Amino acid sequence: MGGITLTQDERTGHTPPGDTAPPAPGAVPDHPGPKPRRGRTATALAGLVLAVLAAAFQQLSVAAVLPDLAADLPGGPGRAPWAVTAYLLTAAASLPLHGKLGDLYGRKGTLLSALALFTAATALAGWARTPDELVALRAVQGLGAGGVLAGAPAATACLAPARRRARQLALTGAAFASATLAGPLLGTYASAAASWRWTFHLTAPAALAALLLVAAALTPAAPGAARGRGSADAHRRARPGLLGALLLTTAATCLVLLLTWAGGQYAWTSRIVVGLACATAGSLLLYLVTTRRAPEPVLPPRLLRDPVLPVAGLVGAVVGACLTGVAFCLPALLQRGGPHGPPDTALLTLPLLGALAAAALVSGHLVHRTGHYAAQAVIGVAVACVGMWLLSRLDADTPRVDHSVWQVLVGAGLGLLLPVLVLAVQNAAPPADLGAATGAHALGGQLGVCAGATVLGTLVAGPGTLPAALREGYVEAYASAAPRVLLHLAALLAAALLVVLFLRERPLPADPRAAVPLPAARVPEPVPAAPAPQLTGPAPEPAGPPASVLPPPRDDAYEPAPPGAPLCGTVRHHDGTPVPGAALTLLDAHGRQTGRGASGAGGRYALSTPAPGAYVLLASATGHQPRAVTLTAGAHPDGPVERDIVLGGAGRLHGTVTTPDGVPAEDAAVTLTDARGEVVATARTGPDGGYALTDLLAGDYTLTAAVPGLGPTALPVGVHPDRGTRQDVEIAGGAFLRGTVRAPGGRPVDEARVTLLDAAGNTVGTLTTGPDGTFRFADLASGSYTVIASGYPPVAAPVQVAGGARTSRDISLGHGD
Repeated sequence: MGGITLTQDERTGHTPPGDTAPPAPGAVPDHPGPKPRRGRTATALAGLVLAVLAAAFQQLSVAAVLPDLAADLPGGPGRAPWAVTAYLLTAAASLPLHGKLGDLYGRKGTLLSALALFTAATALAGWARTPDELVALRAVQGLGAGGVLAGAPAATACLAPARRRARQLALTGAAFASATLAGPLLGTYASAAASWRWTFHLTAPAALAALLLVAAALTPAAPGAARGRGSADAHRRARPGLLGALLLTTAATCLVLLLTWAGGQYAWTSRIVVGLACATAGSLLLYLVTTRRAPEPVLPPRLLRDPVLPVAGLVGAVVGACLTGVAFCLPALLQRGGPHGPPDTALLTLPLLGALAAAALVSGHLVHRTGHYAAQAVIGVAVACVGMWLLSRLDADTPRVDHSVWQVLVGAGLGLLLPVLVLAVQNAAPPADLGAATGAHALGGQLGVCAGATVLGTLVAGPGTLPAALREGYVEAYASAAPRVLLHLAALLAAALLVVLFLRERPLPADPRAAVPLPAARVPEPVPAAPAPQLTGPAPEPAGPPASVLPPPRDDAYEPAPPGAPLCGTVRHHDGTPVPGAALTLLDAHGRQTGRGASGAGGRYALSTPAPGAYVLLASATGHQPRAVTLTAGAHPDGPVERDIVLGGAGRLHGTVTTPDGVPAEDAAVTLTDARGEVVATARTGPDGGYALTDLLAGDYTLTAAVPGLGPTALPVGVHPDRGTRQDVEIAGGAFLRGTVRAPGGRPVDEARVTLLDAAGNTVGTLTTGPDGTFRFADLASGSYTVIASGYPPVAAPVQVAGGARTSRDISLGHGD
């Protein structure tokens, strides 16, 4: 078991890699003070915000400089729009995979890899000499950006529990929206002041700074720590389903290309657009089929069964489309009102950006104080809808005060909404799937951005090759279309208002700091040196202050713990579901009991320790393997230690798979499914036909064994909670019946109809013979059958089929007397 030190800023229950040695008995480890820990959290958060700013800025800033880019690079006008499309395409396609990799291998390592890729590609893109080089580097840059946009919000789970995390998600959400909105303006200004290459030269140092800050300050989580799946070796063996990842990536790619080409380069009814739509739908259907048996699906189907993720994804897509539309249309409308250059236009859009950032921070603070967020989402969409409708009325004569107020409404509405959507998804997802859920939600927003950005990128790139007079008319026509675009966005927000009403709220647990008071000053008792304690045998009488016995906490809430150094958390299964009624025992460094309690209906528990120091927490429940973890309580003076515990089942299922003649079946696929049809465990048989499935919860299951060349066999099985269960499987069926239909002279009969009936007279199969007169029925169970052949007067012949055997039966046709 690994020893860890958790502080106010690290209450997620993750164990840093390599920190596996338990604290020495009888010694209380040193801990850093509160200020360095708080400063480290702020540093990590600054790195995450800076990373999101860089990735979001690169989405649309290049679209604004496409005319200069196309004129500078040889052969640019034809290929320049792909500099935008390649980035959005690879970013969207990689978002779900990055989220899953963070769940499996640790969020810090995955995020750092993506940041390093993004930084390197950004630095090189600024020196591209041909359009092909730029497009290739933008594609690589998008791969890294997908990891940043999925990993940064998920990495906030390493910094704070859900309720306090709302303020951190508000910062990352405001950074994403502000960079998306300001990207075209800042890109235009950089291109006008120096060159289009400075859109990359300015981003690369910011990305490098984010990489260094995250590497230095973000607390790492052990691979799979959030999943709670046992040993580190098991996590290293975990792999995301490659086929599912390929299908999901194909679906995202086809959908982005569909949004890019439909209605612009190709008509909606063209073969290419229809083919992309069919490919998207087909890939998604195949993904849903194949992911049921995948051990680690990229997007687990259980997430889609919860309405929170689909609702938040749809609303997030609308928000992404609104950010793109406003980023391009609002500057065009403001420039119609006067000869405003990029700096002046940027100043005119400050009300929008300021209101968005301020509203996001207020939204995070309200969630932190109240624990509720659904009402803010509804209010945010409604306010943004009204503001967008007002902005669609903006013209050259609109007073500056009026359009500033309208911008404030749009920014305030989107700011209230952005952190709420991500928090709702993370609060609804099991800890094992937090990264996958965050990546899937980010994919929805990215698809919304793609719906407008790529078409607008092509539109903006076109004037680069036109004469100056025609170019001005082109821009004027584009500005004239902007009010209609904003009006359509207002209609989209009105539809999103109806959707967001179905956002199911799960109230966040109360902030433990307010619920669990700590004494003003408590000095740890000196612990004399002693031999290593033995934690076996009956527990001795508790020493020191009396043990605290706590009632089970409320569902999804913290029960206030008695005074002392508090501990709290959740007892969960591997899939994230809670374990109610689990017994918890707290032992000090000498093995003495200092507290005990039980988990409530939602798996929550709260314990109190007599003094800060190192402890061992034991958790057990009927039908589960007991678990012991070491932790240090009281390391931070103004907050408890939060530690989630994952319990695995104690049941074991084993046996042998044999063919009908008793031969062990090697490399047979053995699958165990529960009553809902979910795959619980899988295994392959060895050379002796044996298999073993471990860590199972007690209950009734369906065991399926399949051998290549033979039919699968399924049978019900019950797993006992406290002992192994043996279940041998004999593969039934798999027999073949073949033969030839012949005429009286022995000639094979072509196109003779052959029907196979079972002993009860039911039709098993029907087929027609070929030119050689042969027929063949496969995958038959043992038993008696009747073969009926017709072509001449029908002839019926009984036949006996043995399990797994190959039986031949020729039939002669002829006229009766």
